[in-house]
Amino acid sequence: MANHFLLRVGDGDHFKRSSSKSIWGINSKEKQGKWFASNVKNGDLLWFVKGKDKGKIIAVATFTENKERVLGPLISTTFTNEELGWTKTEGEWDTEVHYRNLYNLSSCGLYSEIKSPNPIRLYNEKCKVNLPAEYPSIVRYSKITTSM
Repeated sequence: MANHFLLRVGDGDHFKRSSSKSIWGINSKEKQGKWFASNVKNGDLLWFVKGKDKGKIIAVATFTENKERVLGPLISTTFTNEELGWTKTEGEWDTEVHYRNLYNLSSCGLYSEIKSPNPIRLYNEKCKVNLPAEYPSIVRYSKITTSM
């Protein structure tokens, strides 16, 4: 059975810019990032949530893998922040979160109303949307998108 993770994406701009590559970034050195990296598995569901705006859920996708980012002074073997479009704000994103089957939910009016600053959390009853119940309908009535 898949776990449901909620990942904060700030205002969503960086997420939208890197969605065409099916990549999001986390800091695996922080407590929540380390916990996520050691608990997420292929097939889990990732719910991408704006940091403010009542925790608006803007997308859901299926997790495939984490990859360490390798950014060198001369050669980078993974995408740079510039290539991913992560240029609006600074951040320490040392791990790429790869996913497939992205569904754009930005116009669905789904609000988690979670107020905690935790960047990553496992779904629980504090979320105002029953994500496990909603997901089958999203799959049934929506189309997979290649970018936001």
